[in-house]
This record gives sequence, C-alpha cells and structure tokens, in this order.
Amino acid sequence: MNVSELSGGDATMPVRIYFCRLCGFATHAEAIALALESELGLSSELHEAFWGTFRIEWSGREIYNRWRTRGILGRLGMGHTPTAEEIVVLLSEISDPPPPVQSSGDET
Repeated sequence: MNVSELSGGDATMPVRIYFCRLCGFATHAEAIALALESELGLSSELHEAFWGTFRIEWSGREIYNRWRTRGILGRLGMGHTPTAEEIVVLLSEISDPPPPVQSSGDET
C-alpha cells in the first residue's frame, strides 16, 4: 500500500507523533516514522511532549493515544507502547474505504 491508495485521510498531511523523551519513547517514535515512510509512503513529524505522552495523529484523527488506552499507567509512562507494525496496521485499517452501500434499487 502507498500514499495514493490511502483514502481515509489526507495523504499529503504528515503523521504527527508526540512523545515523551524522558519515558524512552523517542526510539518508538523514530521506528514508527521510518515504517510509515517505507511501508505507506507517509511523512512524519516528531514532537517532544509532556511526561507520559505517546500520541499519533493523522489528517485530523487521533490514531493512538497512550493516555486514553493505558489510563493512569500510560500517564506514568508504563505499559505497552505500540510497535511500528501495529501503527502501520492501524493506519491501513482506518484508511481503507468503507464497503459500498447497496441501495434497494440495486437488487435484482
């Protein structure tokens, strides 16, 4: 899949990855940015953020937010941090076009 095949968001907009460097999330953010570029052709912007932050946004959508998915543990920098592969799958899933809706006039 490449940028031209992504339909759920604006493929020209970069993916924004916000991360806490003190929590050790810089390596995860960099790996995700590389995977998005190589597998989906999407550019990324890396932004250092507040303690415990690991959030990914694209085209006005929040793709992943550690604070929401991990609760207080996420805010403390504990628990699972998504892999590059997991984020590529998430972006691929949300960018797939919805199945066509069959209207009642289409039935034969």
